[in-house]
Amino acid sequence: MPDQRVSRASTVSSASSLTDPQQPPPLQNDYGDIFADLGLLRDDSDSSTMLSYRDDNFARNASHTSSVSPVPAALTTQTIAQTAVPPATGSDTANFANLAANVNIPQILPHEQVFSIQVGDTLFRLSGASLSSDGPSYFTRFFSAQRSSNSKDPVLYIDRSPDVFRDIVRHLQGYYVVAKDVYHFVYLYADAHYYQLPKLAKHLFNSEIFMRIGSEEFTISRELLSQPGDSPNFFSLGFSNFFASPQEIFPGTRGLIRPPAVAPPSVRAHSNELFGQILQALKGMPIKFESPEHREALLRECRYYHFRGLEQRLIPFTLSKSLFTGREEISIRLKDFKPQGASMESSNTERRRIEYKRPFVDTEARELIVQVERDEFMLRAYDVVIGDGSTRSKCRWGVEITEGCTGGEKLKKLIQKLPGLSDKTDDNRPLRLRVDLQDAAMKLNGDDVDAQVSDDGFVDVFADEYSWKKRRRVEGSDPARISTDAPFPTKLSLQSGQFKMYVMKESLVLHAVCLDAISTLKEANRRREDLV
Repeated sequence: MPDQRVSRASTVSSASSLTDPQQPPPLQNDYGDIFADLGLLRDDSDSSTMLSYRDDNFARNASHTSSVSPVPAALTTQTIAQTAVPPATGSDTANFANLAANVNIPQILPHEQVFSIQVGDTLFRLSGASLSSDGPSYFTRFFSAQRSSNSKDPVLYIDRSPDVFRDIVRHLQGYYVVAKDVYHFVYLYADAHYYQLPKLAKHLFNSEIFMRIGSEEFTISRELLSQPGDSPNFFSLGFSNFFASPQEIFPGTRGLIRPPAVAPPSVRAHSNELFGQILQALKGMPIKFESPEHREALLRECRYYHFRGLEQRLIPFTLSKSLFTGREEISIRLKDFKPQGASMESSNTERRRIEYKRPFVDTEARELIVQVERDEFMLRAYDVVIGDGSTRSKCRWGVEITEGCTGGEKLKKLIQKLPGLSDKTDDNRPLRLRVDLQDAAMKLNGDDVDAQVSDDGFVDVFADEYSWKKRRRVEGSDPARISTDAPFPTKLSLQSGQFKMYVMKESLVLHAVCLDAISTLKEANRRREDLV
């Protein structure tokens, strides 16, 4: 059998006149197999937006022996392409108009009839199959009413943009429509609602998010916003409010000549450069932090856009394994600590460690070490015991957390979360916790402190705050020569420090890992930084 040429037709033309084409030769191949190979036959609920034609008898009859019917002239007004079809065995033929039934286009309007719509200064002519593919709509209701009144060849005039309507026509013809920019998206979405095209409105609502951030436009894939902890977010919630249902976005628009003007969504008060880096991080690409301030700015943007998962991936942290205990440890700042990620180890020991896993990121809990910021904690000595004629003093230390600081609020929430400790906090007074200094590396006023901690938690220190300096500077110095006029300070301002935490006797205890504290106003003034 010689090769045959098949012409496919479009269902729309512009203001140019229509001519009656000649009848093409019979179709000699199974169009269903061709469309299936091209991936055009879809079984999902939105398959009717992909416009293709196939004969019902052709789909039901395994022998494919249907007869050839003439192709209506109105459906072949414009040739799209000439495609060579390989020869086939048998008489595989199909009626070009009836092929639309394959994608479940409803019979709202006659599929083979052509309808005229003038938008602005441009005339469009679409088949009933195209108009019915996304219906019922404003178009199908209008032409159904005209057919009921026996009006001949009515022309629907709409005073809207023909450029936007061309993309709507492509959608009705079965093409995948993509917005070009944020303004084009808003125009398409507004007209989709105005023309009451449910499938196009749903497609645009679920497509990429178009948003202007700062001075730059961004196209955001919804897949990037669906990672654990990053959804719901500013964009998904904002889009749901900005682009709601047809009744909510354009209330009372039925009967109006045009819908109201809608400005594109934008966030002009935030940095487009930072958001571009956030998008790169959402794609899995690493961010090179230029400074601690740069990291803090990115974290603030993550919190603003409600990217909680990304925030946890960008906070500073370290993972390590103790060579002495063999336990895995995670170190984070107390201000980045999330109480919902903390838990007590499951053991029957007297001291039960606090473990932590970052929400949305970690799959296993590790022993927690929190880093305290400057001037958040005040160390105080309690139960001071001075022996008769001794140059040493014993004291038990505790921490008083500065009222209103972020770290204190985090620890209060942790105490409320842990079982049996919920009644240990009082909003009317600062939080006080016991501190364990055993094995802690300590600095006081910039110099190392060698303090011995007994098993009962008491700390043995020299009575003279300068005694430990003299002992370090002069080897073999006599302790009897040490002055006892200035006792060891019992109030220290913590400049930085790291703590583990454990629960003992229904109390939360901070186990100091390393501390840097000051005891005098002179030392505090020495550490003041110059303004830059």
